[in-house]
Amino acid sequence: MKKSSKPILFFVLTLLIISAAVFLLRVSLKIKYEQLVVKKIKLENDFKTNSNLKDKLKANYESLIAEERIVAVAKSDLGMIRNIEAPLIIKYENQKVESLRQTLEEKYE
Repeated sequence: MKKSSKPILFFVLTLLIISAAVFLLRVSLKIKYEQLVVKKIKLENDFKTNSNLKDKLKANYESLIAEERIVAVAKSDLGMIRNIEAPLIIKYENQKVESLRQTLEEKYE
């Protein structure tokens, strides 16, 4: 009895097809990985740039709200003067306010 070479040929072809599929899958995954690495590096650079910009803007903001600068601008550009007197403090009692409110309600009812 003569053995047929068809099963061996089928096995070899199947093995070649599976090997090619695995190789193509490996190559495509490697390309995707490299693309993701490049994207990650770009995003890290963008993050650093934005962080530096944020720090610069915060420093600029701090300099703009500094009391010395505001007073200098108010004096030079607006001609304002600094008030030396202590601020007027008004104190009141809640009971008096409530009694006045009731009196006004009764008067205008």
